[in-house]
This record gives sequence, C-alpha cells and structure tokens, in this order.
Amino acid sequence: MKNNEIQDRGQSPSKGTVPRIALILLGGLTAAVAIAYIMNFFAAPIGIGMALAIGITVAAVPIIVFKPETGLFLIGFFLPFERIPTIELGGATVRINYLLILLLLVVYILTQLAQKKLKIPKDPIRFFILLFLLLTFFSLPRSVNMTRSIEVFSFLILMGIAYLTITLVAQEGKKAVLLAVRGLLWGALVAAVFGLYQFFGDMVGLPISATLLKFGYDKTTFGFARIQAFSQEPLYFSNYLFIPFFVALILTIRGKISEVMNKNLAIVLICLIAIELILAISRGAYLGFMAGLVAFVIVEAKTIFKAKVIIPLVIAGTTILIGSYIALARSEPRAVDEFTSHLLVQDREVAESVVARVSASKQAIELFKENPYLGVGIGNFGPRTQGDPQEVPEGGWVIVNNEYLEILAEIGVVGLLGFTLLIGAIFIRAIIAIKKSADSKLKAVLVGFTIAFFAILVQYATFSTLYIFHVWFLIGMIGGVSNLILSIRNSKS
Repeated sequence: MKNNEIQDRGQSPSKGTVPRIALILLGGLTAAVAIAYIMNFFAAPIGIGMALAIGITVAAVPIIVFKPETGLFLIGFFLPFERIPTIELGGATVRINYLLILLLLVVYILTQLAQKKLKIPKDPIRFFILLFLLLTFFSLPRSVNMTRSIEVFSFLILMGIAYLTITLVAQEGKKAVLLAVRGLLWGALVAAVFGLYQFFGDMVGLPISATLLKFGYDKTTFGFARIQAFSQEPLYFSNYLFIPFFVALILTIRGKISEVMNKNLAIVLICLIAIELILAISRGAYLGFMAGLVAFVIVEAKTIFKAKVIIPLVIAGTTILIGSYIALARSEPRAVDEFTSHLLVQDREVAESVVARVSASKQAIELFKENPYLGVGIGNFGPRTQGDPQEVPEGGWVIVNNEYLEILAEIGVVGLLGFTLLIGAIFIRAIIAIKKSADSKLKAVLVGFTIAFFAILVQYATFSTLYIFHVWFLIGMIGGVSNLILSIRNSKS
C-alpha cells in the first residue's frame, strides 16, 4: 500500500457484502410472506408494502447487530426505494430506511456502550443542523394547521437523527464508508434496471399495475414513460440519481472505482443513469445535472483534459445521447416532438408544471412579505393557500416547488439564514477535508458527494421537500467522511 493511503481496520469492503444483501432480501421476503399470512389469519389485513418493509427490517437485525457498519450498506442500497415498499401510518409514509436508521442507531449505541468506546465526533455541521431545527421550532406558533407543522417538524428531526447515525458509524473507518458507497451504487443499479423495465414495458403496452408507474407518468402524457423507478415521481428519482452518478464518475475518473464495483459495470451504470436522467424529463433536474457537470469539469480539469480520458468521455457522452434518442424514437411518433417542446418550455403559458410553479412562487413571496421574520409555520404553505386550513385536500397539500422561497414563506428570513449557514458549514467542512486528505479513496468519495450536493441545491430551486431521506444521507456522508479524514489527520499530527 502507498504511504499516503490511510490504514484502518478494513481498507475495502468485504467481498461478501453483495451476496449478503441477497440473503437479506430473501429473508425479508420470507418474513414478509409470514407476517402477511399471520396478520390475515387473525383478520388483520396488511399491505404488501408494510409486510415487505417490516420483513426486510427483521431480516437485517442479526446482520446489523453482528456488524453495525453493514447498516450503512443497507441504507445506501435502499435509498431509491422511496415509494416501494412503504408503510402508511396515520397519514404519514414510513419508508424502509426510516426503520433501518433507527435500528442502526440503537444497535450502534448499545454495542459501543457495551464495549465502553462510544464517542461522539466533533462536528460543526451537527451544530448548524441543531440551530436550523431550533429556528424551525420557533415558527410553530405561527401555524394555522399545527398537526401539519408537527408532522413536518418530526420528519426534520428524523433527518437530524439520520445525520447523527451516519456520522457515528462512518467514524468506524474507511471500510464503513466504502460499504456505504458500495450499497449506494448497487442500489442505483437495481433502480436503473427497473427504470429501463418501466420505460420499455410501458412502450410495449404493459399496464401500470405491472410497470408500477403512476398514472400520468406513462406514455399517455408525452408518448413515452417518464421513468420514476421506486420513487414518488421522476423529479425525485432524478434528484437521487445525482448521488450515485457523481460518486461513480469521480471514482472511475480517479481510478478508485474497483474498491466498490467492477469498473466496466460502473461505466455501464454511469451511462444508464445519464440516459434515465434524460428520459425522466425533469427540467429542474437538467439544470442541476448541468451545474454538477460544470463543477465536475472544474474540479477534474487536470485529469479529464487528456486524450486517454477525454476520448472515452466523448464516446460515452455520444452513446448516452444516441441511446436516449433511440429510446424516444422507438416510442410513439409524437415522443421526440413532445420531449423537445417540454425541454424548450414551449408550453410555459399552459403547462400546469410551469403555471402552478409561477403562481406558488408569487404566493410564497406574498406570505413572506406578511410574515418576514418567522414565516407562517413549517409545512403551512399549503394550509395557508388552499381553502380550509384544517382539511387535507384530495391531492394533498401543495408546495412552492422552490425550497428557498418555501423556507422564506414558512420559516421566514430567520429560517433561511439558518439554512444558509448549514449549507455553508457543509461546504466549508468538505473543502477543508478534501484539501487536507491524505487518502485518495476517501478524497475521491468526498469530492463526488460534494458535487452531488451542489447539483441538488441547484435543483432545489424547482422543487421543495426538505425532508427527503437521500438528501440527508448525502449530508450525513459528507459530514461522516469529512470527520473521518480530519480525525485521522489530527491523530497523526
């Protein structure tokens, strides 16, 4: 091993990790069938989503207990499973990763206490998360729908817990970080393959009950399916894809991808993700993706502007564009025209996605002007603008579709200041760690995560759900890897 590489208890993930996930899925499916059968036997029907979520969690318990860092692999793997499988409890959607993060936190703390070596790393990002949560709490008395505010605030607290859990386990060493990255990329591969199945399945006429596409995202709208995989909708799926794309791209360019995935398979994954980002047809995602690519070119300029690198990149880019065009061309005859029209915003005067966003943005600005300091209460943009504030509309509460305007409207300038400080802390911590890193693998991982976060922040100008789990997984990994790099450097100084 080179002298500049960090030594720790495990320099690369165990080769048995991927087969282990297959065992968990098999055990989870078996447990799900058993749970569903038992519940129905006692006349208590249970949905397949609930059965699967509980079953997978039960199957994961012994593995996480034996090896807590494997929990990061599982959480990374299940990131795209935002809609399937889920549990509906009291109007709230409980996802598989909510259960896994709580399980991992409890197991990790208990095992560390038992071994008398529990330690909480110094972490400025955690301070700014707590500050943002405190400022958000101050907005609660302003709410016209306190139930909605408490629900959203509770999810934000859960995201804070997710950050704490990920950073605690990541301090176990490079092995834990690479396990998380391996889970991330393999989960992305599963989601990408399923996304292709949705696209071509819809093309040949499979019903949405088979493709699991939501109505409106099938070919009835644009003449081709907008890929959403296991996510709520295409824009969320696209937002998630930034993370595996930029991490895999940076690791591949820097020659470190073999630590977590076969290089050729990783290249296929990168191309698949890029094609599906195009086919998901989310204009906000395109902006974020382009911003991320610009950041990538700036960061990797010395590496990519060489013949042996630039030529494969051009070939890959050409393949992605041709593949996307062929996929569209083989759909309905109107598909290419509809895609072009949507991309160029030629429907800006009539398209619901454009008109609704403009209207919501104007309403958010008005609410901010009326309540500039503390806003109208977290989660209360919808109740303030949709008739009866106590009655949930049939389609659910509307959002601003601009995270920054939504924070201004709901938490006021105080909340936006707290959010800005948090973003600044994340970038500053990451940049310091990148500059001081003596380990090329951890450095590459952190660069990929940081570029992905930048791309997500750009897309946040076009949608607004703050408590998305994959975003907080990303923040947790940035914080965790940064802490690990800096703690190792400090211990050697």
